[in-house]
Amino acid sequence: MDGFIHPAKRTEQRETILAIPADEDTTALIATTPELQIQAYRIRHEGYLFYNYITPRDGGLFMDAYDRAENERTVIIYRGTKAAATIRVCLRDRYGTWPDADKVPAMEIFQDEILELEEKAIRIGRPGRVIEITRFACDPAFSNDRSLIICAFRIVAYLRLYFDADIMLNAVRPHHMPMYRRLGFRKIEEPRQYPNLTYKAGLMAMFPEQYEEALRKIGFPEGVSVSDPVYARLMAGELVPVFSSSWSNRQPIVMSEANLPATR
Repeated sequence: MDGFIHPAKRTEQRETILAIPADEDTTALIATTPELQIQAYRIRHEGYLFYNYITPRDGGLFMDAYDRAENERTVIIYRGTKAAATIRVCLRDRYGTWPDADKVPAMEIFQDEILELEEKAIRIGRPGRVIEITRFACDPAFSNDRSLIICAFRIVAYLRLYFDADIMLNAVRPHHMPMYRRLGFRKIEEPRQYPNLTYKAGLMAMFPEQYEEALRKIGFPEGVSVSDPVYARLMAGELVPVFSSSWSNRQPIVMSEANLPATR
C-alpha cells in the first residue's frame, strides 16, 4: 500500500480515475480461520510472484513467522464473491500488554529506528504503540484495479483504532516514497534490502498529528470510528461492506498512475 492521492502533473504522468466501489460490490473480512488464512497467503504469493518480488514457494503460499501471531490481523478484500486482495497489520507493544507484540516485520532491518520512534513518542506522553502496514497484494486478475488500494487502507484505518496505535509504519519501496509523503508519512530511514524479497525498502511513519491532515487529503477513511457499526462487525470476524452505498455517489478519486502501488 504506498501513498496515495495527490494532483498529478498532467504533462508528466498519466492519471487513474478511481470510482468508490458500491457496498454490494466490495467487502472485507479478517482471516480468522485456517481456510481464510490460506486464501490470503495464496493471493499474497500470486501477487508478489506476478511482480517478481519473490521466487515460487512450496504449495503456492507466501507466509512468514509473523502470520498467525496474536499481534497481527490479515484482511481479505472481495470483489463480489472473488477474493481480490489482502493486507496485513502487525502491532508492536513494548509494554507486553498484547500477546506476541514484541516485534513487527520492519524491525528486521530498522529495529534501532523503530525503538527510537517509540522513545520519542513516550517522552511526549504518548503510549508509543506501533502498527506496521505490510503484505498488501492483489490477485493478478485484479492487478489493474487500483481502487483496491483505497479499500485496503480504509480497513487499515479500522485496525489502527482496534490496536490503539500511536504510530503507523511502512517499509516502502523507493519509488513509492513520494506518494507516502503526500499522504502525510515522513521518511525515517533510507532504503535497505528487505529480507526474503527482491527489493529494498525505506522506513516511513505517520504520527497522530498527521492523521487529520491525511484525512483531509485522502478522504476515504471518513466516518471510520469505534462507534461505526462496521467496526464492531469487522472485529467480530464478520464480512463487512468496505464503503456504504452513499460513497458510490461521491466524486471519483484521482491518483497518479506512475506511482500507484500494486503489491507491497
